[in-house]
Amino acid sequence: MPGAIEIGCGGRKSRQRGCTIVKPDPDAPNVSETAGGVRTEHSDESSEYDTSTRNPPPSERITEPDPLMTEVRVRHNGAAAAASPTSVPNAEESFFHTSFQDIGKKFKECNDTLGELQQLGVSHDVQLPELVLVGDQSAGKSSLMSGLANLDPPRSEGTCTRCPLHIRVSRHTEWSCRVWLRKEYSYKPPPDRTINESDVTNQDPFFPWRKLPSTAVHEFKTMHDKSEIEDVLRWAQIAILNDDKHHGLFVPGSGSIATSTPIAKAAEETVAKFSPNIVALEIKGPGLPDLSFYDMPGIFQNPADARDDYLVNVVRNLSSAYMSHASAIIICSMPMNSDAENSATFGLTRRLGASSRTIGVLTKADLLPKGGISNYDQWLTIMKGETHQTGLGYFITSRPQGKDLEELKKWEEHVFEDHSFDDWPEDFHQFSDRCGIEKLKAFLSERLGEEFAKSLPNIKHTVELHLDKITKQLGNLPELPENVELEIQTGLMTFADIARAKMDEFMRHFNVLPRNFRDCLLEIKPKFTLKDRTDHPTIDISDDESDNLSIASTPTAKRHAPVSHATPSKRLRFDGAITTAPNGQIKPEEVNGGPSVRASGGSRPPPPAAKKTMLPEPFTNFATIGRGFRTLREVREEMQAKTKAGMPDRISDEVYVDLVKEAIKPWNRPMDAFIKQTMKDLQSELDATLGKALDGLKKRFIYPEAKRHVRKCLEEHRKETEAALIGLYNDEMERLLTFNEESFKQYRDDEHIVLTRFRHNMRMEAAGLAVRPLGQWNDMPEEKRVQDSKRREAELVKLGPDQFVRELEVVAYVRGYYRLAALRFADAVSQRILCRMIPAIRRKLPAYLEEKLGLRSPNAHGVYEKLMEEDLQTATKREMLKLEKLKFDKALASIELLETGASRVLDGVEGDEQSTQPVSRTAVEVDTHMVEEV
Repeated sequence: MPGAIEIGCGGRKSRQRGCTIVKPDPDAPNVSETAGGVRTEHSDESSEYDTSTRNPPPSERITEPDPLMTEVRVRHNGAAAAASPTSVPNAEESFFHTSFQDIGKKFKECNDTLGELQQLGVSHDVQLPELVLVGDQSAGKSSLMSGLANLDPPRSEGTCTRCPLHIRVSRHTEWSCRVWLRKEYSYKPPPDRTINESDVTNQDPFFPWRKLPSTAVHEFKTMHDKSEIEDVLRWAQIAILNDDKHHGLFVPGSGSIATSTPIAKAAEETVAKFSPNIVALEIKGPGLPDLSFYDMPGIFQNPADARDDYLVNVVRNLSSAYMSHASAIIICSMPMNSDAENSATFGLTRRLGASSRTIGVLTKADLLPKGGISNYDQWLTIMKGETHQTGLGYFITSRPQGKDLEELKKWEEHVFEDHSFDDWPEDFHQFSDRCGIEKLKAFLSERLGEEFAKSLPNIKHTVELHLDKITKQLGNLPELPENVELEIQTGLMTFADIARAKMDEFMRHFNVLPRNFRDCLLEIKPKFTLKDRTDHPTIDISDDESDNLSIASTPTAKRHAPVSHATPSKRLRFDGAITTAPNGQIKPEEVNGGPSVRASGGSRPPPPAAKKTMLPEPFTNFATIGRGFRTLREVREEMQAKTKAGMPDRISDEVYVDLVKEAIKPWNRPMDAFIKQTMKDLQSELDATLGKALDGLKKRFIYPEAKRHVRKCLEEHRKETEAALIGLYNDEMERLLTFNEESFKQYRDDEHIVLTRFRHNMRMEAAGLAVRPLGQWNDMPEEKRVQDSKRREAELVKLGPDQFVRELEVVAYVRGYYRLAALRFADAVSQRILCRMIPAIRRKLPAYLEEKLGLRSPNAHGVYEKLMEEDLQTATKREMLKLEKLKFDKALASIELLETGASRVLDGVEGDEQSTQPVSRTAVEVDTHMVEEV
């Protein structure tokens, strides 16, 4: 008949098994609530009863609407089916009245859809009805969980207590169980201390677990043998607790750790002792209820190890987080062999204001204290709703240890239905329809389906809003250009052309840095103290005159202030000039080595300060090298020490070699500064050039990649050039060598005349004789030079021979060779950079860039697309949005499948097994072996 509803009760007594009558479709012909016009299917054991006259027991919520059926099949004849409003949804009608008016009767479809949405992870954004199983430790929660999931009770204690479980149960022709790890947090303990209770705060409730930017889901294992599930579940939990290791290591039968380590040992050696990450199970099989629930770790007060005290708050915070969801239906387990007032979990439901949506489950009924009503009166008052009140009433279960699933089913029938268990008081018989795990499962399945059906319009609306928001965000992110290759090649070709021109210009004007490098080498020449210890305070010789003696360059004329003898605080240079610093004082570096001028009172001024020559960057820090190199007496001692036995009056070659090598040894430091500054300047030019050439692509991945490879190219050439320059440096350090005899003699003679004149004036000053200002030797005409030589010869008659004549010759040799070698080395280094390094970069950079970017690889098309992605932050955001869109697309598709009335059940049998678990594509990890389904 049209509109008739067929109800199946699974072959059990309808009253005992909670099989209730569903109100018919209001659009169908009027039928009686007592089954008039409704055909019910029962086994021989079934008996009909009038639900309209049945009074609910006190433990039931009186205001609760009529329970819904676990399976509904509506039969229409052809005409009725064609006219049915659910056959072709009318878009003009309201969402609820057209598409969802019959959803409340389709519990399997509702619960399947709810489970899919939960597995997809949309519950963070969309409020979904959910069952949350909570309880204290040792409250019988594990046995209750196994009963709800139709699993044999765990053989070992504590199997499911160290991380949350999300269990989805549904009917199927064959039994199977798929396990996933759902990671939303990463374990980050403090490296240098233990974890304290104070670390766990409202802002950081699960310390030291840190929230990840997105959820990563990893498939763990699929089973078809129920006997495997306990070990797989324990290994999955161990994998969750070892957050620093790949989960594949812990898969039973294949993971290296799982196959080589006893499970008890592995459980004791986990990195973390608790995790907020989730182990998800999808269990399918014949006769299973359509149910989805979360099993939370048991709340406890006193851990065995004091170091785990912080876990008390972490576990409580996690349970509170799930219980606080406004759409959560809380299943609170309380053991009947304990005092109800000891339940910390029940107290938590009150503090959270969640009592109205709590179902109490009194476990361990077989352990109810004996001795009369006084010993169990508290449980009677709870079942009657007089104390410890909950909005959804109470159920009672009995799941003794040591029994398998089938034995437990018969046991509860024996206790609660047949009343053949003598220790079960008759006072509880009135609550029989709320006793046993089967009654509880039927109630939870119906309740969850009912809540989902009522909230489905809002859920769909919220999903659509999130989907629209994500779609708009994706729309705001620029898409790839139509011709990706053309965009990139144009930019790179522009860069290559401009870069070549810039490097040509760079080489044409590469003058200042090489000159400064040369001047630095000349400035750090060895400086000798020309006064003996018996003379006046030691000072270094002035190097101004000798600094400009070079056949390789034209000396710059110096401007000197006029000579003045009026101020005693001023000291004369030997060339008769005085350089005044900005503060009016004589610059010490201009008078080092010069004689002091007597003041009008005949006293001598204090010794001059140390010479402070200022060198330009990047050579500033090398200005002090060479100062105080040797005194004349130290040169004499070295000459004496290295004179070979039996060969008097001969200066050993060792003296010259050792002094020269020691003088040029510091060259590697300014050389290194020279090459680094060159590369810095070149890099700055190329960076600017790249920015100009790729100006329109700066937000694309190609810009930072190209910039990185340009710098890498420069670095490779720097290292290559540096190795060659070290070779030049080692050649200079290896031995004294020159065939440029003419230049060497000139430098040596120039140094000797400078040293001789300075030394002569110092001796004159020490003897108290009048000292004449020295002029620059190179600036003197030949006539003046002859006069200067004759005057010194005449003064030598008064002074006598100089005891350090030979030492001055050695110093002149060392400084003459140093100048020759410094000029040679400066040119060689600059030549290597200008003639080898920069031209090589100019020639190789374009091809190098293309190769390193992967544009010459077989998969160049994919490389071009990747290079045109946004910067990492934007690309990551786009990828995350795509994953979110995929997730909400699946969620909306699942809802619309339910909305259109498409059945997932054909004659009570599901189709091919599918996974609705989303595939992880996050930055955390991607499991490529998982199959993504739409």
